[in-house]
Order: sequence, then structure tokens, then C-alpha cells
Amino acid sequence: MEKQYGMYLAYFFQTLIGLNCIYAFVTGNLVGFFSALIMFVATLIPFIIAHRMNIHFPWFVFFLIALALWFHTAGYIQGYYEMFYPYYDKIAHLVSGTTVALLGFLGVIFLDRYWNMKLNALFIIGFTIIFGMALGGFWEIYEFLVDTFLGGSMAGKMQNGLNDTMLDMMFVLAGSIIVAIMGVFYFRHHRKEDIVGSMNGDEFLNSLNTDAEDE
Repeated sequence: MEKQYGMYLAYFFQTLIGLNCIYAFVTGNLVGFFSALIMFVATLIPFIIAHRMNIHFPWFVFFLIALALWFHTAGYIQGYYEMFYPYYDKIAHLVSGTTVALLGFLGVIFLDRYWNMKLNALFIIGFTIIFGMALGGFWEIYEFLVDTFLGGSMAGKMQNGLNDTMLDMMFVLAGSIIVAIMGVFYFRHHRKEDIVGSMNGDEFLNSLNTDAEDE
């Protein structure tokens, strides 16, 4: 496979998450340490999936996942959420919205290929936006529950009123729309099957179909 130099960006933000994990441990911030550890492990999941399923995701998939998780990790451990409020928080939601929408875009295309649902491009684009917004909504519910029942996170209150929540969702929507627009331009020149094939996903899906037939 051709070397993807953009992967070094993913490695860079993985390293930053790891350093935040060490910093939290050294300073006695055990909550921050376990949170950063979970975030670091989460950045490894796409690598494991890619290796196990022989899928060659584009470098920016790994990069966006690592970047979104770094925003969350550094925001709490380094206090960036409060230090650069509200700008840091909104950028974090923009990046997270973009990342989640991209995963939804790729995920529905793989499911469409596996289940032979014959989804059209318009449905896939619409699903991308809805998926990003849905996950953003669940995150806002999580923030509300943490503030209500735990008195907030280690960085203080996670929500600062209705305006803050609505702005968060708007930035998530903006990130989802960015992915949707990119999808529109992609579908003008390619078929959805090209995405699966370009990542060697056809080989993985064919193996699943073969296993199912054997059973």
C-alpha cells in the first residue's frame, strides 16, 4: 500500500493524548488519567479494525479521530475548555461533528454494500447529516446528565445554558454538512461502490458473504 504521510498527523495527536495521560498521572489527576487512557485506547480501535478486516482507511479518518479525542482530552486535563471558552468548545464540536459524520458516511456505504440495500446517493448524504446530529444530541444529553447528577466534570459545568447547547449543536451540524458536501462532490464523479473497493473493503465483505454461505 502506498505510504500515507498524512498518518503522521494521526500519530502526532495520539502522542499528545499519551502525554496528557502521563501528565495527569504525574500530577495526581486520576480521573483525568483514566479519561485520557480511554481516549488513547479509543484511537487504537480504527487501527485494529483496519488490520483485522484488511481495510485501508484514508489517512484523514485516523487523523480526525485522533484530533477529536485530543480536543476532548486536552480540554479537560489542560483546562482549555475554560481557558479558551467558548471558542475551544465550539471548535471541538465542529471537529467531532465532522469526524462522526464521516464515520457515518463510510459506515452506511459498507452496510449498503454488505446488505445490498441499493441506497441512492441522496439517502446516504441525508443519513450522514442525521447521524452526525444524532450523536451530537446524545453527547449533549450526556453533558446534561453529568451536570445534573454529578455536579459537572473535572473542568466544571459541561453546559452553560440553552444558548451554549444550541451553539454546540449548530457546530456539530456544520461539521456534518461539510462531510455531506464532500460526499456530494464525490458522487458526481464516482460510484458508492468505488469507496468500498478503494479501501479493499470488497475483499472483506466477500469473505463475510462466503462465511455466511458456508453456514
